[in-house]
Amino acid sequence: MNKHSHCNSSIQFDRNNRSAVFLSISISLLLVSIACGTKPDRPATLDKGNSAPASIPAPAIDAAPIIERYRALDNSRDSTVKMRALISSGSEGAAAAGGPRQVLLTMYRKHQSDGRVLILAEFTAPEEERDRDGLVTVLPDGRIEGVRYVQSTDSFIVTTDLMSEDALFGFTLQELADGQPERYDFTIISEETFEGTACYRAEGRLKQGSESKFPRVVLLISKDSGAAVRAEFYDNHDQLARDLMVSRTEQVAGHWTRMRWTIDNRARGKKIDFEVLDVTYDQNLKDSIFTREHLKKIASR
Repeated sequence: MNKHSHCNSSIQFDRNNRSAVFLSISISLLLVSIACGTKPDRPATLDKGNSAPASIPAPAIDAAPIIERYRALDNSRDSTVKMRALISSGSEGAAAAGGPRQVLLTMYRKHQSDGRVLILAEFTAPEEERDRDGLVTVLPDGRIEGVRYVQSTDSFIVTTDLMSEDALFGFTLQELADGQPERYDFTIISEETFEGTACYRAEGRLKQGSESKFPRVVLLISKDSGAAVRAEFYDNHDQLARDLMVSRTEQVAGHWTRMRWTIDNRARGKKIDFEVLDVTYDQNLKDSIFTREHLKKIASR
């Protein structure tokens, strides 16, 4: 992993590259991982009915077991997810004029015995997106490293900056690492129904000493599955910066899996619609897939 020289983490892309990187997607971003969890006793349903407003205050409910159940859902050894993303402008007029852009990619993810989580994002179409391939390593102590290979300079761009949105893929490393809910203190503020699913509304405030672009997050967590069906991220001005909504889940190999979801990046005026095309779990992915050598190989094809 250290055989190649790399650029300083403070390196930023030029404006055009930043835009392209953002359009290449945030991947398994925000607090909800691709796998929502193993099959619960009662299946969660995501009907298309209207969401009901919060109506049952629940200040006495202990948030800790609910959040721990939510965090424990990502229990597969590894996963391979092929997906399609349609990226459009937040402006309906702009989206209609140019149409959404389609990107195809494969996400590889593996849990290591030492507590690390390894993620490889491989962009398969269009061809010009291949140099957006990237590695993300989440360390047991919460630190994150993102790596991209730059073919034109035969070097690696490395970043560990949790606050920068231009570090990798146009989103923060925290988002690429599933949001790291352990950085927040959560409170259950209500119980409500979201598109037919009974949920807890959990509000998270950033813990003292923790670093994040988002001081406050709000999750709607299904009472049945324990998975988040919606996630909202608020900036330092308490303005909604990201909004994730899940529209379809399915069970794959005993895992509740997000099949369709939308990310509204309010801060950048972009909207991304994801659809999973194929997913497999626990296939004993090789460690060599998650190396800089492999990253350089696939980005140079």
